Amino acid sequence: MAKKQYIHRHLLIINKLKAKPATFQEIQDFLLKQQEILDDYFEISKRTFQRDLKEILSIYEIEIQYNKKEGWYEILDDDLEKPFERIIEAVETINAISLSNAVSNKLLLEKKRASGSEHLHGLLHAIENKLVIQFEHQSYWKEGVTKRIVEPIAIKEAQHRWYLICFDVAKNEIRNFGLDRIFNLEITLTTFLPKMINVNQLYENAFGIETYEPAEKVILKFDESQAVYLKSLPIHHSQKILEETPNAFKIELFVHPTFDFVIEILKYGELVEVLAPLKLRETIKWRIERANQMYQ
Repeated sequence: MAKKQYIHRHLLIINKLKAKPATFQEIQDFLLKQQEILDDYFEISKRTFQRDLKEILSIYEIEIQYNKKEGWYEILDDDLEKPFERIIEAVETINAISLSNAVSNKLLLEKKRASGSEHLHGLLHAIENKLVIQFEHQSYWKEGVTKRIVEPIAIKEAQHRWYLICFDVAKNEIRNFGLDRIFNLEITLTTFLPKMINVNQLYENAFGIETYEPAEKVILKFDESQAVYLKSLPIHHSQKILEETPNAFKIELFVHPTFDFVIEILKYGELVEVLAPLKLRETIKWRIERANQMYQ
C-alpha cells in the first residue's frame, strides 16, 4: 500500500473522531463512504485499525483509545494547539491538490518567495543528533555575507517564515536566523552538549520571532466589526476578551511589543486603539502622525 494512502486514511480517522467518538463499525462505514467519494481504497480490518492507532500516536502525537463503557473510540486530550495540527493541515492540503489534475483555477495559492524549507530535513537531523552546523547568512540589514558556526536547538515558524533557533558559538548567545537567508548549509560530524534552554518558554509571549522588548499586558479596543474575525483568528494565543458591546470589542494580550507587533496593530488603522501600555500607545500615535505627514 502506498504511503500516501495510509497517511490519507490516518487523517480521515482523526477527523472522524475529532467530530465525535465512534465505534469501529462507524469508522469503517465512514472510510468506505470516503472511498467512494475520493475514488481510493480505505477499507481496513480490525488489526489494521489497531496498527493505525499506534502510528497516529507516534506520528501525530494524537492518542486514540477505546472507551469500554461507551463502546466507542475517542481522542484523548485533543489539544488543538499541538504543532502536529499544522502537519495534518499540510498533508490535507496536498491531498486536496492531488484530487485534480488541473487546480490552477480551483485552488488559488499565494505567490511567495522561497522560505528555506529545503533546509528543514537537514536541520532537524542535526538537532536530533546534536551536530554542529555551519552556514553563510545574508542579513536584511547589513551588506555582505557572514559565516556562522552554531549549535542548532529548534526550528520555529513565525509570520509565514521559518527560523533556526540556535546557540551562536562566536557570539556566545542564543540567536535566530531566517532559513530563507541561509546558504551553503553544512552539517558537521562534531557533536555538542545541549544547553539547558526551554525554547517554548523563551518564545511563549513572542509575536513573531523577536523578544527584545519585555513581555507585558496590552489592551486593545477594536471596532465591533472586527469581533467576529478576532474571535475566529486571535492575534495571539494569550488573547482574552475583556468587553464586547455594540460599539466596541476590547481584548487583552500578553506579548513582547516588538516591531512586528507594532506593524500588526497598524494594519488595523482606525479600527483599533491601544489603551495600554502607554509606551506602546505613544509609539503607535507617533507612527500614525508620521504617516499622516506624508500625505499632507
